Amino acid sequence: MEEYYFEKLAREIVLSRLKSAEKAPDEAAATAKRILINGVLSTKSRQDPHLTVSGVCRGVMSGVLLNDQSLPETASILLGEMADVAQEVQLDPADLMTWGMEGIADVAAIAGAEIAGSIQEQIEQRFMGVGEIFSQIYRKAREKPPQPS
Repeated sequence: MEEYYFEKLAREIVLSRLKSAEKAPDEAAATAKRILINGVLSTKSRQDPHLTVSGVCRGVMSGVLLNDQSLPETASILLGEMADVAQEVQLDPADLMTWGMEGIADVAAIAGAEIAGSIQEQIEQRFMGVGEIFSQIYRKAREKPPQPS
């Protein structure tokens, strides 16, 4: 199966758009949504959507980190977009949220435990019970070697 690298594309787009954005987390999440829908639909038969979703979320979050914007707020808004994405691409929203949290957790592992804790709190406030799932995914992300980008 051919692999498409949406992570770098997402990071570069977010970096360029956040420079002029009034509300960076909203802009980052909206950008992710567009990339996710187009990416999954265009590669669904050639690439596992899991790779696309986690890569886009990792790229968006790393762009937010590099632009020194709010990772916790962005993560919460980004996960909130997954229901719309799921409807557009005909996939289970719970799967999309889990795959998205994998990408978010990879960046949180770089940002540090304090930021990861804030991300978990924001996610839990918005999606009751999901914060603990993020915490488990984050622990796994901290144990694996860094992803090349």
